[in-house]
Amino acid sequence: MSQIQKTKESLTTALAALAAETDAVVQGSNRLSDNLAQAGKKIWRQVLVIWAVGIVLAVSYFIVLNHKPATINHTHKGPIDQPVAEAKPGTDRAAEPSQLPLKVLQVSPPAAQEDLIQLLGQIRKAQLNKNIHMFMEAYSPDFPELAQKRETTLNIWKKFTYVDSQFELTDLRQENPLTIAGKVIWNIKAQDQKTGTMKMFTKAYFVTFSKQSGKWLIQKTGKLDN
Repeated sequence: MSQIQKTKESLTTALAALAAETDAVVQGSNRLSDNLAQAGKKIWRQVLVIWAVGIVLAVSYFIVLNHKPATINHTHKGPIDQPVAEAKPGTDRAAEPSQLPLKVLQVSPPAAQEDLIQLLGQIRKAQLNKNIHMFMEAYSPDFPELAQKRETTLNIWKKFTYVDSQFELTDLRQENPLTIAGKVIWNIKAQDQKTGTMKMFTKAYFVTFSKQSGKWLIQKTGKLDN
């Protein structure tokens, strides 16, 4: 009888041990499943982040490839040299200077566009009104042969009365923070003081603008072929 009792106790102990081992295996399996699920979620999040970064880089690259430098177009005029075309003779006296709107088609660099437009508008107004002080204020004190520029302009105004003028400012490029260069084309309508004949002038210049004491001024100019 005692042998049977011992056998039962041994079986009970073995079953308990087996149950404990089974429970441990089940818990380990559950933890492994949870870890795999969390790892899967992390992997998908990383994949989504990589895709988002790739899309942003692709869009940025496309924008850079399709970016084109802009230019400015506007109206005004520089001194007359020689007439290139002659209109019909005028009748009695020059017409009043017309107040044409300033046209800006495309702009580059944006930060300086308004300053350059105002500067060229100042020159246009000075020539239409024969205001030499206003005219010379648009030029840098370091402009080559500045005194001769003033004398030449006054002599031109003695011969011609500006009736109208327009300018185009194009091909701008910023050489450094204080220097911008571009092409300026002037289209002028003027009346000969002696004959009363209306003449049309078209002149093209390569102009360098410099910023001095917070203001853009004309630093130098060079004539271009029309």
